[in-house]
Amino acid sequence: MREGDEVTNINCYVTQMLAASLGLKLFDSTRRILMYTKKSDSYKHFYAVCRGAFPIHELCGTMTALFLARRDILGVNMPMWKIIGPAVFIHGMANFRGMKPIFKWNSSTPWSEMQLYPWKVGSNFTLKQILSKSYAKLVWFTILCRVLGFCVKNYYLIQRQAMKRMTTYSGKLYAFSAKLETDAVLKRVKND
Repeated sequence: MREGDEVTNINCYVTQMLAASLGLKLFDSTRRILMYTKKSDSYKHFYAVCRGAFPIHELCGTMTALFLARRDILGVNMPMWKIIGPAVFIHGMANFRGMKPIFKWNSSTPWSEMQLYPWKVGSNFTLKQILSKSYAKLVWFTILCRVLGFCVKNYYLIQRQAMKRMTTYSGKLYAFSAKLETDAVLKRVKND
């Protein structure tokens, strides 16, 4: 990229952060799956598939990329804790949700850290037991859906604002900054 060229597309931020997130997820999943290799261990395939489908790393990476794009492309002054804080919080919630003590990491039920238990044929669970165990999973699923919605909404919002900055407000950085501040104040007033 030549000096003086400004980035107006946030795809590079999201793509690079997703690549880094997927790399971390690959190594984390591989380490955890390799610990679960005894012949007596059952449901190995279930665990491997569920580790790959659990979207925490991707959502956290996307949130961080969006906040970085807001800071770098739109010029919004954001401290580093506001950039990485939401992703750290969501990832921490995921970790504490299924936390096992360190001496249990190599246990015969690794899916317990994801709070996903394979269905056993012939298990005698009552409807009340199933509903009580499903409530926490439903709440967690709702949180993940809200984070996904946040990422999708902000992706399009930041992309649209970046295009306005380069077209409508070209050369008028202070007018663009004033518009962003005005929009933020109006949003806060509307929520109050």
